Parts: sequence; structure tokens; C-alpha cells
Amino acid sequence: MDPSRFYRDLWARRSEPNQGRQRDWLHRVILDRIFDPYANPRGVVALKLLSGGHRLLDIGCWNGSFLAQVARANLYTSLFGVDLVPKAVSAAAGPGIWGGVVNLNTDPLPFPEASFDAVTMLAVLEHIFDPYMAVTEVRRVLKPGGQFIVAVPNVASASNRLRILGGRIPVTSTESGWDGAHLHYFTPYDLRKLLHSFGFVVVEQRGTGGLASVREKWLSLLCGEFVVSALKTAE
Repeated sequence: MDPSRFYRDLWARRSEPNQGRQRDWLHRVILDRIFDPYANPRGVVALKLLSGGHRLLDIGCWNGSFLAQVARANLYTSLFGVDLVPKAVSAAAGPGIWGGVVNLNTDPLPFPEASFDAVTMLAVLEHIFDPYMAVTEVRRVLKPGGQFIVAVPNVASASNRLRILGGRIPVTSTESGWDGAHLHYFTPYDLRKLLHSFGFVVVEQRGTGGLASVREKWLSLLCGEFVVSALKTAE
């Protein structure tokens, strides 16, 4: 299926009730009562990690909710968002926010080299056909020393390890479709390795959800999703 069509359909379904997949019994009965999955969401974590500057690009901006948070925090003078769903871009664009339709599965980012102080990619990298191309494009448009904030699900969480032990596939999404159309799986170690191989240095890692400070002590095991802050090294 064409990725653009898939996400256009997902955009339409989001407006309908009861479209997400119910979390499994282990999360509903035990884990979610201890580690509230709706506390400390990825957007809040990413906002705390941002250093501020002049220009920020959010890749996979969807409805612009994260860009709106950044705008309210007054961290950057110019905000840009790209997504492959035209209706999502229209919803995201507004006063002080430029929006553009880009399919990073097939097209480069429509920006010159070294044009951004920060790039964010929240719950997007696992959906892109070629993560190597995506990270290469992020590096290209970032200024030297620029900040890359990326959030991905953690396939190595304790619940996923139990699922594999029981002969079942890991689950990293509650969206409809085959694991929410996630094409790639990441662990904290492997994401660091990927970023390092493309000239980034990881400076901080945070977890999402409740009791994050406790879970971050065993990030790979206890966090279902994590957010990484990395800096582009000099050429």
C-alpha cells in the first residue's frame, strides 16, 4: 500500500470512536496501574529537552500539537512542520508555523543544508521505510551542533521480552493495523548506534510514562517508549 494513502486513511479514522487496539491484559491489569502510560507523554519530554534557538523543524508534525507546545514555550523564532498527510499539514499550519507536505519515504526535505537549529521526530522513525535516508536528511538540514530529538517505542521493554518468551510478537503500538504500521524496531542501544554512525552524539535519554525517574534507571527494560537528544557533530 502507498504510505500516503495509509496515513490519509489513519487521519480519517482518528476522528471515529474506538479506533485504537485495546492494550493487553498484562498492561491493563498490572503495568498501567503502576506506570501510567498517559503521564509524561513524549511531547512533554521532548519540550523539556529542547535547547531553544531560531529555527525548528518537526518531521511528522501530524496535527501540529507539538509545534503548538513549542510555540507557547517561545523557544524558537520560526517553526516548520512537514507530514505526508495534506489535511494534517493544513491543521498544523497557522500563525508563525509553516507547514509542508513531504513524504520522507520517497523525497528529500525541501530545505537547504544547515538551515535548522533543531529537528524533532516524535513517533515517526519507526514508520519510515528507510531510517538511514531519514537520519541522513536530518543531519543535512541541521546546523553543526544542531539538536536532534527523536522518540521511538522500545521493543526491548519487559512486557515485550515476556511476549517473545511466550512465543508471541512484540507490540509497540495501540493503533490499528499490524502493530500500528511500525516497520522498524528500536532499543536504546540500537538507536544510539544508528545516530552515532551518522555523526551524532547522544547527550541525553529520557523515558515517557509515569514514574519516569524510576524507569529511566533501567531504560531498556522498564520504558515502553524513550526520547533521545543528540547533537550533530562537526563535519
